[in-house]
Amino acid sequence: MKNTGFVRYSGFLFSATAARVAGILISSLTFPYLVRVLGVEIYGLWSYVVALSVVLNILADPGITTYLTRQVAAHRLQATELLPDYFVLRLCGTVIGAGVVLAVAHWEPRADVARLLRLYGIGLLIVNLASADQFLTALELFHARSLLIVGQQALYAVIVFLAVRNPADVLWIPVGILTTSLLAGVLGWTILFRQGFRIPFKFQPVRWRQILVPSLHYAASSLMSSLYHRSGHFLVRWLLGNYALGLYAAAVRLVDLMRSFVTTIIYVLMPRLAFDSQSLPSLKRTSRLVVAAMAATSIPMAFGLLVTANRLVPWVLGASYLPAVPLVKWMAPYVVTASAASFWAGTILYAMGRHRAYFAATAGGAASGVLLYLVLIPAFALTGASAAFVLAELVVALIAFRLLPQPLQDLWKNPVMGIALAAAVLMAIAVQVGIMCSLQLPVLIPGGALVYAAACGSYLWKWFHDQLGAA
Repeated sequence: MKNTGFVRYSGFLFSATAARVAGILISSLTFPYLVRVLGVEIYGLWSYVVALSVVLNILADPGITTYLTRQVAAHRLQATELLPDYFVLRLCGTVIGAGVVLAVAHWEPRADVARLLRLYGIGLLIVNLASADQFLTALELFHARSLLIVGQQALYAVIVFLAVRNPADVLWIPVGILTTSLLAGVLGWTILFRQGFRIPFKFQPVRWRQILVPSLHYAASSLMSSLYHRSGHFLVRWLLGNYALGLYAAAVRLVDLMRSFVTTIIYVLMPRLAFDSQSLPSLKRTSRLVVAAMAATSIPMAFGLLVTANRLVPWVLGASYLPAVPLVKWMAPYVVTASAASFWAGTILYAMGRHRAYFAATAGGAASGVLLYLVLIPAFALTGASAAFVLAELVVALIAFRLLPQPLQDLWKNPVMGIALAAAVLMAIAVQVGIMCSLQLPVLIPGGALVYAAACGSYLWKWFHDQLGAA
């Protein structure tokens, strides 16, 4: 039985990691293509529509899906008796959300943005209502879920490369996302039905309160997270205009893509952390490894972005995004601060069931983020927006860290942090010398990685070997 459990968990790790990495790699192809084809202003407006749709989607699903997913994970097929009430509540939320989307689109001054918002905003509500993704995870159908995710993203990439040829083709982006996601949802529910997942047509309104009360708690935390992460898009557009929004949105997407590689570590180890949360010593041991792995990857990435931004931005985004170079430099620490916020708040506090502490951290980030944007954007324009973007994540990380149990608050005393920092400085110096010698990015990036590995690779190998051996 132990061997079977190990094999199942190993299969989950392989599927989850492969799907995550494949998704990041596909995004690494579609993102540079879209920013170049759409141009600065249209890309910024599309990013604005995405940010607004994600925030408004919380009205349609105020944590109801999260609640039901937990019930399915705990009670398996017995939890299907909640599905009729789940769909009634989600349908009501979808209608309310659609009404808000239409109202916001009505007041949108640009007709093209209003059209995008109606298409993507309402389409996203419908697609999320039909999604089976979280239920596949709850029933441990990891391989099926991974195949659907990779297939959906690959099909979306094909649509983008074939259909989006100029800024006028921007409507094909939401069409590609929505159609492929809806297809993945239909296939997901087909798999669930074949596994015995049935919807009994028996409504029990007396359960609605039981579902809604904990769900609203999840919704509040999700709303706070969306505010500190996405409010910059709204305020930059309102205060600085559409062109500035395009530069800001492209810089945000670039650094967020880099952070995705770091948070893959958290994503893969999340089940282990949830299991270890029942034992503080075990949680501390696993968290120590995660902190070290995050430091060893996020710190050199941040330094790499800082020193290569002058060449990386035009190489990835195109020459029209050269004004975004200073923004990427200011946002480089985001790779570190956002990874820390995701781990301390979204992983540790949530895994331990400390939902009030999680909400406090996200609410602190939302309040400080909006305040920083309102103060720094009028004073320093896009530079201020970039600084606020980084500082909001830092606030979340600091609050979450202070709300950890006392035994976990010495996790920052990790020798890997200092070693990674020193090696990253040496790497940055070496890359800067390479830039002065007119070396190109295809040489600078692997060269910098080799310098970093030579500076700290043997120490990191020994440290992780010792820690895993002790475990």
